[in-house]
Amino acid sequence: MSKTYRFGIVSKNVLDDPQLSIQAKGLYSLLCTYANKQRECFPSRNTLADQLNISVRYVDTLIKELKNAGCMTRTGRTIKLK
Repeated sequence: MSKTYRFGIVSKNVLDDPQLSIQAKGLYSLLCTYANKQRECFPSRNTLADQLNISVRYVDTLIKELKNAGCMTRTGRTIKLK
């Protein structure tokens, strides 16, 4: 039985940003594995929380951190990565 491997292209600017927490960088990296060619993704907050082993409230906090840093925008469930 073969495994399915996901990968994503992570912006070095995000990884190099000293203002972002390592947790926010981890969430951004995970979001990149869901992104399509337009850099949009639609994972649920519950899925992200489960995969990172954190609470949904903490996912919301990290999304806010990424939005405030200009790394992403969010419209409804659609996340657009920069």
